[in-house]
Amino acid sequence: MKIPNSTVALLALSLVLTACSSTTTAPDEGEDAAPSAVAAAEKAALAAAGGEELGGTVSMLGVLGGAELDDFEDVIAPFERATGVKVQYEGSRDFGAVLQTRIDGGNPPDVVATPGLGQIADLADEGEVIDLRGVIGDEALTTNFSDSLIETGSRDGKVFGIFNTVDVGGLIWYDPKFYEGPTEPASWDELQTWAQSNVEEGETPWCLGLESGAASGWPAADFIDTILLRQAGPEFHEQWWRGEVPWTAPEVKEAFETYGELAQPDKVYGGTTTVLSTNFAEAAGPMFKDPPGCYLHQQATFMGGIITDTNPKLVPGEDLDFFAAPDFNTEFAGIQSISGEVVSMFVQNEQSEALVKYLATAEAASLVAATGRWLSPNKNSEPDAYENIFLQRASETLQKSSGTYTLGNSLMPQELVEAFWKGSLEYVQDPSQLDTILATLDKTRQETY
Repeated sequence: MKIPNSTVALLALSLVLTACSSTTTAPDEGEDAAPSAVAAAEKAALAAAGGEELGGTVSMLGVLGGAELDDFEDVIAPFERATGVKVQYEGSRDFGAVLQTRIDGGNPPDVVATPGLGQIADLADEGEVIDLRGVIGDEALTTNFSDSLIETGSRDGKVFGIFNTVDVGGLIWYDPKFYEGPTEPASWDELQTWAQSNVEEGETPWCLGLESGAASGWPAADFIDTILLRQAGPEFHEQWWRGEVPWTAPEVKEAFETYGELAQPDKVYGGTTTVLSTNFAEAAGPMFKDPPGCYLHQQATFMGGIITDTNPKLVPGEDLDFFAAPDFNTEFAGIQSISGEVVSMFVQNEQSEALVKYLATAEAASLVAATGRWLSPNKNSEPDAYENIFLQRASETLQKSSGTYTLGNSLMPQELVEAFWKGSLEYVQDPSQLDTILATLDKTRQETY
């Protein structure tokens, strides 16, 4: 598998990262976590350091900056106070290239935090990444993380990364004042039956926008990815993102076609041309007109923050709510797609070990939740740490799932990811070309693996 180091690819990734994280702040941004939670985190940090004030420094490379980094530093601050270790965080949107350059130069960062699991997995295969199973320990890993999250961050029994933050995918947003369809549909077919009846009544069920600059098409690709996971199952989904099955496989075609039912011109606001030219962050706007231009908008956790930032008068729970996309296949009921950052170690020393152990604790995870920006992947983070109602609800969705699996396009070679984005746009524009689109994507698969 190729490591995604191209400048264009990383710029495209940064567009998505910015969209997915910079606008999800809770209304009370800037307030500190409860003093008891901070004190508990300091205690956990000292325990992670073996009960000693270690001093020294630990270098950390990531993608955060601005307000995002300020919030993450609130998570790190108790560790620094308790251990005396200074965390030197370097944030770069050109993360992949910077990391590879540092490794090639024999000067890797001690610890990294990145959404680019594919690159870290490749580096783990090359022996560059420390096995965290021996650092954190099996008991702590299984106590704090689901089996599927541990498996996602593992290769050949070795843990190359632990999840630090999470976004839940496959959510359906709506305005409770106007939407009268099912909010607990038993299946995707039931929801689409409602959508068809809505069309027959002369209305438009779905809000949709796929424009995102150099990363245009990613919203469609993400949901097709989710559909494939939940329709064909985790085993096939993993074979797919590992490049072991062709894109022309019936399962992949069915996932595209399922998405295509949603994206039909008469089911989306403004028709196909509008969908292709509307920025994903603005697509939900017609939902709040009176009467609404459309009723449902599919997007991950972060969409709640984007919508309320754009429409600050909306009251969460009254003017905006969501439900999880229902099952696509009862054989794989209850599984959930996620995206997020993993923490990995490249240099093992007392300071880096202590930091990684700390970030794996429920106490640190509760501070992640308290930022109002991210979901915690830790099974034992405090539920009342979430001040943001959408994050509270999404956390419940995450904990109730029968299994959580990372989007495959976060694990593929970037060249194939970009081809996936492009192919998704082409499919929405002309569904009759699906066989040709899938054949082109499969050719890219063969060239990149």
